[in-house]
Amino acid sequence: MKNLNKISLIAFTSLIVLSACETTELDLTSNPNALSPENASVELFINGIQEDFAYFVDDMGDVGARLTRIAYLGGDRMYADAWSPNSFSGSWTNAYQGMFEDMKLMNTLAEEQGLTYHIGMGQVIKAYTLLTLVDFFGDVPLTEANLGSENLNPAADSGAAVYDAALALLDQAISNFNAGGPSPQYDMYYGGNAAGWIKAANSIKKRAYLNLGDFGAYSSITNYIKDNADDFQFTWGTNETNPDTRSPIYRYNYTSSGASDYQSNWMMNRMMVGRNGMRDPRINYIFYRQVPTTPGNDGAVDEVSLECSVPGYYYPPHYVAYGIYCSLPEGYWGRDHGYDEGIPPDGFKRTLQGVYPAGGAFDESTFASAGQGDGYGGAGITPVVLASYMNFLDAEVAVNTGGDPTASTLAGIGNFIDKVDDHIAAVPAIPAATKDAYLAAFAIEWASAATLDAKLELWAEEFWVTQRGNGIDAYNSYRRNGYPKNLQPMLEADPGPFPVSMWYPQNYAANNSNVTQKTALTGRVFWNSNGPAVD
Repeated sequence: MKNLNKISLIAFTSLIVLSACETTELDLTSNPNALSPENASVELFINGIQEDFAYFVDDMGDVGARLTRIAYLGGDRMYADAWSPNSFSGSWTNAYQGMFEDMKLMNTLAEEQGLTYHIGMGQVIKAYTLLTLVDFFGDVPLTEANLGSENLNPAADSGAAVYDAALALLDQAISNFNAGGPSPQYDMYYGGNAAGWIKAANSIKKRAYLNLGDFGAYSSITNYIKDNADDFQFTWGTNETNPDTRSPIYRYNYTSSGASDYQSNWMMNRMMVGRNGMRDPRINYIFYRQVPTTPGNDGAVDEVSLECSVPGYYYPPHYVAYGIYCSLPEGYWGRDHGYDEGIPPDGFKRTLQGVYPAGGAFDESTFASAGQGDGYGGAGITPVVLASYMNFLDAEVAVNTGGDPTASTLAGIGNFIDKVDDHIAAVPAIPAATKDAYLAAFAIEWASAATLDAKLELWAEEFWVTQRGNGIDAYNSYRRNGYPKNLQPMLEADPGPFPVSMWYPQNYAANNSNVTQKTALTGRVFWNSNGPAVD
């Protein structure tokens, strides 16, 4: 795979502040602090665009993961209050005022110099970003965006029109990569391999066609990401300051004062239970335990660290009936979906993100506290599109076209076992026999599932495991299908409808006279007609 030269992150990150600085007033116009064609180069622009994209995926992927129980959703028990419009202002600025503005300026220079590879990279990144903006917000600006003083209040294009434009950008990108231009000095995703970018572009097209329900167009694309070596991902470094090149997930999990995040009890339990009595072998790579027991479960009650561990603590009946609440055994110390108690001094007790994807610590049952610099120092990845993702999408299409999803589902599990195993070479390997045993255990459960509904539950749970680090596809899949159905409920008995779209970002809604902020999160994006109920 294309391992990022860590020095390149150090070399270019200090320049990013010049090309993607925020302002508070002109979020869809030219950035007065950005580099201009007169004082910048194509290389500086493409460097900034690549890193900005990784942050964008990380931010939006985190939202999708928290909604779908892959990560912990806390802070509020009501879905509508879990995020505010301000929550999305940074990602919006990153997209429009950062990446899109930089692409506009870069392309002016790149076209003059015949740098079709650079342009193609920007087109793939812009297409994925546009699709994601529609997937989360609905109608968004495109044709009137980034026109500077010509239009300070760009109108939104329909989601369908933006999807069409993104698909066209991907076709143009493929053409540009086929043109054979020189690659950038730092291609941080594919290391100068145009064939990899073409597979990524085709994979993104397939994702879009699946959302659109166009299974014929999906299946017609055969040159896409099928092997882990072709995965579309950003690789982070280990430098802590000036600049900080570590995985963003690592940064808020491994700090001098302990973890700043909790892990999802649902996801940890899912991996502990595993398949047919066999624990998921990926659990020691994805989670790291700092302690061997959990209060109120297999450890002593600790009211200060875990308030719900106290006997008699009130949990709503619907939570008790679900069967997973408050804590898990063996030191898997996380939080329930929607648990909103305060933050106790448990930073060196709660479970951390592990080796994958954060570049954290590998769980060898040593139960040592982990802080800043521990584990593998943040040498993680931000996954964008992985071979395992595509395996699970292939299985979904097979179900919708009368095919058999078994082989693709097993391939997705196998590819992701290899993915977490191979992420950092120094980490102990998952023995081939263990991998085979887990696949066999899953196959037994799959064969015993009496209905398609039961099989899709298994398919979705395994798909969710692959979504560590980027829950965008999980959020889309859940809205398309409604699987998995057996997710841990929100702690609040009546948390309001599941958000099928998100608030418009505050800096967009407040500064644009053409925008009316949403009154609820029940308005579906244009392609979504299934999935969870909104009333």
